[in-house]
Amino acid sequence: MIKINVTLGVTWTIISFGFFLCCRYLIRPLTYYRLATNKQDNQIIISPPVRSWFTYTNEARWQRLNLLISWLHALITGVLVLYCFLAYSGLRNDFVQHVNFVTYITCSLSFGYFCYDLCDVLSNRRGADLLEIILHHAVVLIFFGWNIICIRNIGYQMFALLAEVNSIFLHARKLFYLFHIPKENFFVRLNMILNIFTFFFCRLCMLVFVTIFVYHDRYRVGDYYYLFVSFILIPVMWIINPILFYRVLHTDFLKQYRAHKIKS
Repeated sequence: MIKINVTLGVTWTIISFGFFLCCRYLIRPLTYYRLATNKQDNQIIISPPVRSWFTYTNEARWQRLNLLISWLHALITGVLVLYCFLAYSGLRNDFVQHVNFVTYITCSLSFGYFCYDLCDVLSNRRGADLLEIILHHAVVLIFFGWNIICIRNIGYQMFALLAEVNSIFLHARKLFYLFHIPKENFFVRLNMILNIFTFFFCRLCMLVFVTIFVYHDRYRVGDYYYLFVSFILIPVMWIINPILFYRVLHTDFLKQYRAHKIKS
């Protein structure tokens, strides 16, 4: 039986970082697909906050590459999280003390991805949403890292990773747009519905339950952990997720409904 310790978590975090780094080069040819159909695809990244070997010269290709890797992470993590909740009753019964090889590795893999994505974002993204992304990644990395080092509260991290089930459809939504797939396409429309459905249950409802459960387990999770989750992590997520939900709902449904109503 494999012993679960911090060394195991660090090892799989490094493996995860390397895996997504390799995917960066394997997936790169896909970023050229339909690239010439939009003149805006030739925009050049002039001055990202940090220049490194992660930095891309073409903004449109970088956006596609970043979203493709994010979608891959969401798919892998989403499947693992759903499997763990179905397969391990201990995970559902005790969010604080539960830990096994699969759940711990899932958390470490996701931690490695967010480390990779933070490097990628800092090296390429500009604009008003940069601070929002950095803030999100920072609180997530502290939350994940704390759990992995202490080997506690893994259940809460797995609960939080339910959001990646929605990210499968959320990232696919953006990829359809970046690859110029028309909204009339059946799969685009199906993805819109699944995106809203999973957003509500896997992000908003998840956030409600985590807020309640953390308060219920406040004496078991640890004082500093409870303070960080209750007064930093959860408030940040309560700001980001409802705003994102409204943006998606407005763009994909409300805006079209109003336009259709005006025409009729």
